[in-house]
Amino acid sequence: RGMALVALLRRGGGQLGRLSQTQAHPLLNSASLFVVQQRSAGVKINPNVPVTPLADMMPALRAACKKRKFNETFDLAIRLNVDPRKSDQAIKGLVVLPKGSGSSSRIAAFATGPAAEEAKAAGATVVGGEELITQIKDGFMDFDKCVASPDMMKSLTKIARILGPRGLMPNPKLGTVTDNMTEAIANLLSGVTFKAEKAGIVHVPLGKKTFTDEDILQNMAAVLKTLQETRPKGVKDPYVISCYVSSTMGKSIQLDPVEIGGVMKGRIGIEGTAANIAAKSTGWVDKAKLDWDSVDPDTVASKKLRRYLQVRRELAQKRASSSAA
Repeated sequence: RGMALVALLRRGGGQLGRLSQTQAHPLLNSASLFVVQQRSAGVKINPNVPVTPLADMMPALRAACKKRKFNETFDLAIRLNVDPRKSDQAIKGLVVLPKGSGSSSRIAAFATGPAAEEAKAAGATVVGGEELITQIKDGFMDFDKCVASPDMMKSLTKIARILGPRGLMPNPKLGTVTDNMTEAIANLLSGVTFKAEKAGIVHVPLGKKTFTDEDILQNMAAVLKTLQETRPKGVKDPYVISCYVSSTMGKSIQLDPVEIGGVMKGRIGIEGTAANIAAKSTGWVDKAKLDWDSVDPDTVASKKLRRYLQVRRELAQKRASSSAA
């Protein structure tokens, strides 16, 4: 039935609006019309792991968590259709989480003069110039993030081989080489850095188990938006190949990569409501729960679905008027 529907859509195109009640395909009367699996060839779905819609992600994630003696972290692992070995497809950046990461950060600020004073006031753990560089050469590494003023970059080449492999080297693209120490340190305290690994996989923490569901979803929305903004030019769809969320010691929850791609492009709300998911034709929805009569066609992004809902509403009005007569 799904293949027949896909063939109908490809063949009919804009004819959907001209179908009358007697001409309509049998599937047109089913709530599954636009909730079919239209998967791209590059999308990877593990058949041994159930796919969880965004609307059910947080309950499933919390159900997979057992009682631990520490506050677990919720992590997002997303595989992108990129080859990091190519210089134009190397993805890395800094995402500011609106609700924070829940982890404390120790920040080293390479600055002198007024910039050093600004860094101290902003909350940097350790601040210094040449003397801090000398300490790092001698083995001091009591920090996990770095920021530097532009005038210090020439001196930082002395310890580039120490900071670089650890991912600590300040980078203008990440906003960690700047004259605005206050903003840079604030972003580092509330944000996390990410980088695509060899297979194109990006790992990003979404927050702690003690965060509310809304906080986790807002952080996740910020991560997906940033990944979309850093999408290299020329990368073809599907941009998202697979996507999982998990807690530190819990099992992974598989998400629908097509649905995640829709969120990244702004076509689906992060809440994963039934109407939004249906409008994107992502599948993996409990079709019996969809109330098509309550969906406002003007709020639907898909032109085909919007036209279908309009025709459905017109037919319902004709049936109501004919029965009343």
